[in-house]
Amino acid sequence: MDEAAERPKAELVFSFGPYRLIPSRQILLLESDPIKLGGRGFELLRLLVQRGGELVRKEELMAAAWPGIFVHESNLKVNMSNLRRLLGDTKLNPSYLATVVGRGYRFIAPVQAGIGAFAEGDAFAESPGLGHLPPQGHIVGREAELADVLTALHRERHVTLVGAGGIGKTTVAIAAARAYADICVDGLCLVDLATIDDPTLLPVALVTALGIRGNPDDSFTAILDYLLSRRMLIILDNCEHVLAAATIFARSLALKKGLSKILATSREPLSFDMEFLIRIGPLAVPDDEPGLPLQRAISFPTVELFASRALQWAGYQISDADCDAVVSICRSVEGLPLAIELMAAQLENYSPLELLAMFDRHTSFSNPRPDGAAPRHETLLATIDWSYRLLPQREAVIFRLVSIFADCFDLEDAVHIARAVGLDPIDVVAGLGGLVAKSLLNAEVNGPGLRYRQLDSTRHYAAEKRRADKADALILKYHAQRILDLFRRSEDEWHWLETGDWTMRYVSRLADLRAALAWAFGADGDVALGIKLTVAAIPLWSETSILSEAQERTEVALKLAEGVPCDDLLKAKLACSRAWSLFYSRMRKEIEEAWFNTIGFAQRANSLEYEQRGLEGLAYYLMEVGKIDEAIGCLEASERLSARHRDWSAAPEGDRALAWAKAHRGDFVESGQVLDRLAAQHSLAGKRAAMAGQDVIRFVSVRCYLTFIAWMTGRADYADVVTRDAVEQAGRAGHWLSQSNALGLAALPLALETGNIALLEHYSMLMQRNMEREIIPRWIPVHRYFRGTLSYLKGDGEAYREVRDAIDHMIECRYLLRIGMYIAGLARVLLHRGLLDEAADTISLAFQFQERQGERWCRCELMRVDAAIHHRAGDHAAAEQMWKGAVNEARAIGAKSFELRAASDLAAHYIDMRRSGEAIALLRPLYRGFSEGFDTQDLRTASQLLHSANVVG
Repeated sequence: MDEAAERPKAELVFSFGPYRLIPSRQILLLESDPIKLGGRGFELLRLLVQRGGELVRKEELMAAAWPGIFVHESNLKVNMSNLRRLLGDTKLNPSYLATVVGRGYRFIAPVQAGIGAFAEGDAFAESPGLGHLPPQGHIVGREAELADVLTALHRERHVTLVGAGGIGKTTVAIAAARAYADICVDGLCLVDLATIDDPTLLPVALVTALGIRGNPDDSFTAILDYLLSRRMLIILDNCEHVLAAATIFARSLALKKGLSKILATSREPLSFDMEFLIRIGPLAVPDDEPGLPLQRAISFPTVELFASRALQWAGYQISDADCDAVVSICRSVEGLPLAIELMAAQLENYSPLELLAMFDRHTSFSNPRPDGAAPRHETLLATIDWSYRLLPQREAVIFRLVSIFADCFDLEDAVHIARAVGLDPIDVVAGLGGLVAKSLLNAEVNGPGLRYRQLDSTRHYAAEKRRADKADALILKYHAQRILDLFRRSEDEWHWLETGDWTMRYVSRLADLRAALAWAFGADGDVALGIKLTVAAIPLWSETSILSEAQERTEVALKLAEGVPCDDLLKAKLACSRAWSLFYSRMRKEIEEAWFNTIGFAQRANSLEYEQRGLEGLAYYLMEVGKIDEAIGCLEASERLSARHRDWSAAPEGDRALAWAKAHRGDFVESGQVLDRLAAQHSLAGKRAAMAGQDVIRFVSVRCYLTFIAWMTGRADYADVVTRDAVEQAGRAGHWLSQSNALGLAALPLALETGNIALLEHYSMLMQRNMEREIIPRWIPVHRYFRGTLSYLKGDGEAYREVRDAIDHMIECRYLLRIGMYIAGLARVLLHRGLLDEAADTISLAFQFQERQGERWCRCELMRVDAAIHHRAGDHAAAEQMWKGAVNEARAIGAKSFELRAASDLAAHYIDMRRSGEAIALLRPLYRGFSEGFDTQDLRTASQLLHSANVVG
């Protein structure tokens, strides 16, 4: 170790309050915890702190954070607002960052500059956030409502916050959820229903938000089951768009006896008997009292919010002379927080008195309210409409344009869409900035840039205006094209970008992907574009294991592709994705047809890659349903394609699959050599901490297969190492499908066969957790099998029934690979229970499957179990011959572990028969042939038998 590198290094540190700013490391610490600022935010804070107490002009700050780049002043305001929130400095009277109206900002807290000592290896881990909740600053005037919501959450299963649009329901809900977070041991989950307009998409939105993956037969039931075993708070925000679907879900969850709860926000109640309603009213407004002093007026939340917004965004300092007009404005907009913000944002151009007069004139021309209309909703719409009419033409166009986005978007997205109406990038930058400054668009810091979003009420208003625009059809097309471009880029990035970063970047685009597909496949859409978009989205559905959506979307695209000119390569990609998504459900004949379709489309497209993918996918299906020889035939055909075309790009995938198939036929030596080579190629050496998606899949899958062969050939310790690597790497990458594969194919069988009960329990718990968050029907009965076996080994004598039920489930669903070995495990349990007739019938069934499927690898173990059954029944001579046959069969295929196990049974029989010399002669050379695995159950048993034979002999 380099001692000089470990020696603490003196570095400049600025301290203020509980914070420490370390410029050389670009880090801000609260106590010892880092605060994620982003590069722009750090530069702004560094400049302000270094010039503590001085005015720092806006131009200086922008030049420091955006050197040589044109940005709107709103970018500075958004970043300063983010800094205030991170510093907890969001009240009207600041502690750290003061606005100097019209000029800039000043850091007002005392700053001490000093020297701190830090070693080069010092690292500061970021503190985990609160679920999926957005950041939130100081909340004005909602103390009573927050207390009511918290009281209700402790008592009720379902709470709905009801109120007009823009009244602050979401703000209250998120604040309450944060305060309630400690009760929710399994976390919080915000589901923003404003991003969907189709009630049938509610289950998809819930599955995505909760992170439930896989291909459940019934998404709705899967969601309820997932929540039933957890203590979570689900925030269903903006339910009014999909009220009926939200009500069905909420009622179903409330009727369950679980601990998860729902906090909903809606403009109207969900209206079911277990719903507890809390109405969120307007913020308090001062009484109509002329000449009210500003200091007294500002104690009311409406005036405080107005003054805070005016100062922060319009650079306007409210004076006593403005007080009456400000109070009247707050009263005119009926205390609606969003309307107050919209009004205050106009103070950059108008005085409060002018605003009041203009708004009064605007509302006086409005139509009378019809009976039953919600007056506050009308007030909000009137305020949005008034703000919209004040916009310059360019900003008004951009305001309409960006309503096309279902969720957050960035500058590049808006620039692309703006081409539909002939606006250039400078127009977009200025227009977005103006809309943010006027509160018609929200913005938040996102790395080096900003992410924008229209609030629900504002977006619906803007969308109505956009739909009335003759350019709307072109805007919709440009939006779909933009999403297509993004997802095409995602496919390239998937091969090299770290998995977590890639997923975070593109999951946030799901709402816009769904909206673009809905348009493309709608009456006035573009089917060809929709097909391309579906293909481009396949990596996202694959990486996030949202297989049910992948299956549904690819089925729709393939059906529509029959009616339009469509490239066969696109069809091959759709068919391939559909086949894989089906593969992780039930083993239906439909899967085989899907793979044949993939191969057919690929051949017509002259695509070697997808023809090989189709052959390999078909091979995996054939193995799963027990057709090992047919699977090997498909993989050998894939090999011949590579040789014929001299294209070896798919060789590692085919080699891996072929080795896997041949190993089940009993060809251990060749298969082991191939997988050892592939494991060396796909190792962690030289890799970054979180490998890219394809790296993870290859790393894990090779080790899944290698475990099986390594243990069979007597390398138990090596098998344990590669298994742990596979499970841990898949977990670190968050690739739960790969981890489930590693658990089902390698970890659980290895732990059981080596007799490591503690490890079997650990892996079973991991699989249980995966089954709850990623529903892969393939692994449900497998997990039940190992869970039942574990329960039996821990003393539950009746657990064999669960083992038997799990096997019946596998056979029913045609999960037949290794079924003979699973059945043999049940026979061992029945033998242990003394149920000899059932054990004999069971091992007979195991032989039938083994012989039919050509799985020679486990025949020796089935022979060993059959011998044990005959021995227990008193037919010792037959048992001895069977054990000898099992030893010879295992030796013939190189299955050292099974050979030792059969030899141990035979040696025990010899010792019982006073033939200790034969026992030693048989067992000692086998035992000495092992160089590892001495802690496994089989080697401990062999050692004990040798000791007994020597004692008896």
